[in-house]
Amino acid sequence: MASTMLSVASATPSASLTLQENLKTKLKLGTSDQTTATLLRKEKRNPSIKTKTCGRITMAVAVNVSRFEGVTMAPPDPILGVSEAFKADTNEMKLNLGVGAYRTEELQPYVLTVVKKAENLMLERGENKEYLPIEGLAAFNKVTAELLFGADNPVIQQQRVATVQGLSGTGSLRLAAALIERYFPGAKVLISSPTWGNHKNIFNDARVPWSEYRYYDPKTVGLDFDGMLSDIKAAPEGSFVLLHGCAHNPTGIDPTPEQWEKIADIIQEKNHIPFFDVAYQVGLMSRLNLWLDEREAKVIPWEVIEGFPPIHGSKEMEEGKEGIDCTAAS
Repeated sequence: MASTMLSVASATPSASLTLQENLKTKLKLGTSDQTTATLLRKEKRNPSIKTKTCGRITMAVAVNVSRFEGVTMAPPDPILGVSEAFKADTNEMKLNLGVGAYRTEELQPYVLTVVKKAENLMLERGENKEYLPIEGLAAFNKVTAELLFGADNPVIQQQRVATVQGLSGTGSLRLAAALIERYFPGAKVLISSPTWGNHKNIFNDARVPWSEYRYYDPKTVGLDFDGMLSDIKAAPEGSFVLLHGCAHNPTGIDPTPEQWEKIADIIQEKNHIPFFDVAYQVGLMSRLNLWLDEREAKVIPWEVIEGFPPIHGSKEMEEGKEGIDCTAAS
């Protein structure tokens, strides 16, 4: 982007007079004619300076080309685009299906009573806004892991879970992608087809290779289970298999408990690492218990990303967690 150029040829006499006055002022302040001439000669040698002489007055205008000129605008967020279309719609019967959060009858974000109580407790305790350690709020990490697996679960009791707090689900996924890129170089992430729109962007930015496994079957409007198993089995050994813990986005189709067991068998057979993205907690416990309870003899290391937007009722307060089983596969 270039700055606006001042055309010397079209400069008015009053403009020339102003320039003369400015030059005289500089001379009065101690700038000699020789110094002024030297400065003008230096400007003339600068290729980014355009000069033109009008009588005895030489004017110089700099052309500032932005270093960010090659930065292109990011594509619009399709989900936020739906929200913007919702705001512009004048139909009284409209519903906003763009963001997954509870709404009131007036279509405003619904804040659960338990969230309000928690906020009041924080105010009563007078908790300050001290910086958190790099892994996040320790108490929050602890109860998050216990919510996922149960406080009495062996993975909790044996301290096999490492949990860090991230900025929403997206931030936690980005942390997980960075971990894969740094400590598992070349490992591929398998992503369902289709999947949440931001998954591919996150792994692309982290330079983590990915490929898709079959998931949705348009012919049956259901799960392409055979295709899913075949693609996971064909993937390079030691791949990360990204799985939606429940309420698959965007299809809403989840495997049955029996199908989850077969998925676990294939992942264990190929020495893959299951990578759960959990946006909603409903039904999650049964999914993870399949990985933990049925395979005590052969531990499968896993990674879990958990988000909490439905609990808060607002995307503004979304939290993200990344939990990793630190036990190596035997």
